Amino acid sequence: MSRDNRTKKSFFGVGLLIYFILGCIGIFFFLRWFNGYLTAYETSLPGTGIAEVRAAFETGAIETVMSKDNLVTDSAYYNIFDYEAHIKELIVGKEVTVEESPLSSAEVPRYVIKAAGEPVIDVTLKVIGQNDYNMNLWGCDKFYPDAYLTCNDVYTITVPTDVIVNVSGRDLGPADIMKDENGNDVVKGIDLIQNVTQYMTYVPTFTTYQVSGLWSNPVVSARTADGTPVDLTCEGTSYSAPLQTDNSVADEINAILPSIVEAYGKHFIGVSSSAVYNYLLPDSEYRASLSTAMTNFYPTSRITSYNYYNVSADNFVTYCDNCVSADIVFDLVVKFNSTAYQTKNEGSDAVWVFIKRDGVWYLADVPRQMPRTLEDAGVTD
Repeated sequence: MSRDNRTKKSFFGVGLLIYFILGCIGIFFFLRWFNGYLTAYETSLPGTGIAEVRAAFETGAIETVMSKDNLVTDSAYYNIFDYEAHIKELIVGKEVTVEESPLSSAEVPRYVIKAAGEPVIDVTLKVIGQNDYNMNLWGCDKFYPDAYLTCNDVYTITVPTDVIVNVSGRDLGPADIMKDENGNDVVKGIDLIQNVTQYMTYVPTFTTYQVSGLWSNPVVSARTADGTPVDLTCEGTSYSAPLQTDNSVADEINAILPSIVEAYGKHFIGVSSSAVYNYLLPDSEYRASLSTAMTNFYPTSRITSYNYYNVSADNFVTYCDNCVSADIVFDLVVKFNSTAYQTKNEGSDAVWVFIKRDGVWYLADVPRQMPRTLEDAGVTD
């Protein structure tokens, strides 16, 4: 073999080696570029953007992604801290999953975050930048909790007008008062005291508030102006607070009740019609009407005895410092001699309204009264 041929083969081998090395370098850079492209592509997917949100929910650190600026809610009763605390209660110890929302689009990706399969909140993503390959990068945009956390229930709270109602940390005001069909505030008087309001130092009313957009178990409380808690009763979505009871007033009424009941009963059976007026409110409408409210049934001269049974008072309601009502029960059993009726019961199950004047409690009205029978009194002929 000539020297020229050997030289040509040597140059060819070197060239081939160079091409091989350059090819390897090209493949290396291409694979590196392609790997970077794939990585960039993955990071540009909305699923990567939602991963940060999911991680925050899985650890319970939702405040790292949720703020008052990205929380979208119509509720006037809850702030960002309320939502954070409520959501944490819903997700603690549960498996957090993420599903694409039916409302999702290419322009606005939207996901549903679930805890143990139950929807908790929706979150949308937005473009927060671009990578080196001019691909969009997605990040957290807005949170939408109301669709799952609030309910469609309308809650009503009826309380004495001077009682302050608080719903989940917010005191209700005039704008929350329920309206009637004419657009007027629903503020009602109290039927039991309508005949004695002119004698009262203060006439209470009840105000009904109506609120919606609450969680299924809202925190509803009430208090007086001086901060004293007021107990509320709840039936479904309706809350109410009775007027407060003054135990000292109940003691005062119970102390004079036997004397009033005896005088009251004597008046109706015609034994004595004067004693009862010592206990009736002077100048009251009830005092005037009682003079004609006699049974006129009993032959007084034939009465051999009369006795009182089951005298009691309970369910005291204080309306103001000089007005109180109570459920009064008593049975007056009258026995006769030589009449068609050997025994007669003049019992009563009633509501009595008392007014205090000059330090003395008077019977001012009996707005509700139901006669009682001998069987009610536990007495037989």
